[in-house]
Amino acid sequence: GPGSQIPMHSHNCEETVIVLEGHPTAVIAGEDFKLQPHDTTWIPPNLPHHFKNPSSEETVKIFWVYASLNATRTLVETGETRSVDSEHAKAK
Repeated sequence: GPGSQIPMHSHNCEETVIVLEGHPTAVIAGEDFKLQPHDTTWIPPNLPHHFKNPSSEETVKIFWVYASLNATRTLVETGETRSVDSEHAKAK
């Protein structure tokens, strides 16, 4: 939603992100990149990054693709590592 962001983190595999709606900011290796719909990023393994929605009104929708079925997310602040699958509800 507006003003939200994912904490700084890295993955154990490559990640591609496609912006579907909105104008998020990608923070990659400490540098800000302003994105718009259809922009696509490629992030190598173990590179700290995160995405944030700087708008107080606009919604951002992003499509993530991980290069491994065993993708993990490691939070920079705490060092905690979790399976990306564990962060999403399982289909029944």
